[in-house]
Amino acid sequence: MNEIWKPIEYDLRYQVSNWGRFRKKNPKNGYRYLKPFRKQNLFLIKVKDKDMNCARLVANAFIKTLSPTDRVYHKNKIEDDNFYRNLEVISLKELGKRTGYMSKSKRVVEVKNNEIVRDWGSARKASKDLFISYQTVMDYCNNKVKRPMYNLMWEDDYFDKIFEKFSWEKRR
Repeated sequence: MNEIWKPIEYDLRYQVSNWGRFRKKNPKNGYRYLKPFRKQNLFLIKVKDKDMNCARLVANAFIKTLSPTDRVYHKNKIEDDNFYRNLEVISLKELGKRTGYMSKSKRVVEVKNNEIVRDWGSARKASKDLFISYQTVMDYCNNKVKRPMYNLMWEDDYFDKIFEKFSWEKRR
């Protein structure tokens, strides 16, 4: 299998392999293999009570020493495949070019009498059209303003509210 193990710089008792596996050296009984866990979109392992990014550890050991501004990109887009040849170290700007299309903008709607009057593709577009700040649009949509100038909602919340009302009337 040609698996190569290198120590993790943060703690030399921990080791990372070129296949993206992790282990900890125990003086009594050899090695204990560690299983990464998922937290949001990252795969992490616990090293000395600190959560560390698996992909960054593999890249740091087998590709190059990473700076804080470097990002690790999975070439095959499988987040738990940390084989060192699948990883590429790129800048934040390059990461944005490669993955920016996958970001999700939430649609914003203006509601009057439980009907949609206007809608926008994102909070930024709504803020430009309404001549208010982006943060104000976000606050309106998240119900953080007591008396807003516009009755703005996230489109998903609007349809959830309509569906809930419809299902409640149907149950009666």
